[in-house]
Amino acid sequence: MKKTVILLFWILSVFNNYSQKNKIFNFELLGSLIINTDQLISYKIEFNVNNKGFLEGYSYTDISGDDETKSYIRGYYNKKSRKIKFKENDILYTKSKSLPEEFCFIDFEGKFKGNSRKKTLSGKFTGIYNDKDTCATGKIKLVSIKFVEKKIKKIYKKIKKIKKIDSIVKKQIEPKNYLRKFSETSINSGEKVSVFIYTKKLRLEVWDYGKEDGDIISISNNGKMIIENFRVTKEKKKLNIDLKNSINIIKIINISAGKLKTNTTKIKLYDYRRDYEVLANLEEGKSAIINIIKAN
Repeated sequence: MKKTVILLFWILSVFNNYSQKNKIFNFELLGSLIINTDQLISYKIEFNVNNKGFLEGYSYTDISGDDETKSYIRGYYNKKSRKIKFKENDILYTKSKSLPEEFCFIDFEGKFKGNSRKKTLSGKFTGIYNDKDTCATGKIKLVSIKFVEKKIKKIYKKIKKIKKIDSIVKKQIEPKNYLRKFSETSINSGEKVSVFIYTKKLRLEVWDYGKEDGDIISISNNGKMIIENFRVTKEKKKLNIDLKNSINIIKIINISAGKLKTNTTKIKLYDYRRDYEVLANLEEGKSAIINIIKAN
């Protein structure tokens, strides 16, 4: 029981930093990988299941950590037995500095328990390199996002009554604000994110995700300016970029954070088989880098 409580609070601590969600999934669970050395790594899966039991979706590892990674998952779910199998394959993006051949992909088998609101999933996993060698073993324990949301709302009701807590803090943890962070991937000042794509041409969209307050940015590709001192508005600015190199360095520079001093620029990248959306959480005068890596 004590371990369950500790795990729940640990899940809540990573909940506000979770990354993006571009579509609705029937299954969304958050929790941790438990390596045999008792190391905890935050882990999240979201997927849909077709009428034949085939599942497809995404996994998120080390949420808001130095090695945050989003991968595709594919597998099968038996509705009758409630057993599930899936494997990670093909990285969408990563903040890790590791080489692609050094990534450890999860091969998982487990079983669901509980109802839809308090659904839990637990089982064993094996981590496998691309060359099929084993890189890790352990367990996965996840709980339904709906259950986590319910707990956060209960916590907020209690905190709201405490007069000693600052009103700004209360506003930040208000469920509608707190849970919004759950659907966003952010890139912070000085960070690098690697995105793997399968095309020679990249489509980029840039817009102000929050209140228009005069955010100004510049974006370059391999040192050449694409847009310079661009005032970001609600209207999406569309750009097409030719990817001439195997690795293309997209640099986002925050020239001005606007009146609110909070940069709320969103950038969305498309190729023919995937898309990637990021909130540029940059300090004024600072920058971040998106490495575009051609996977084919």
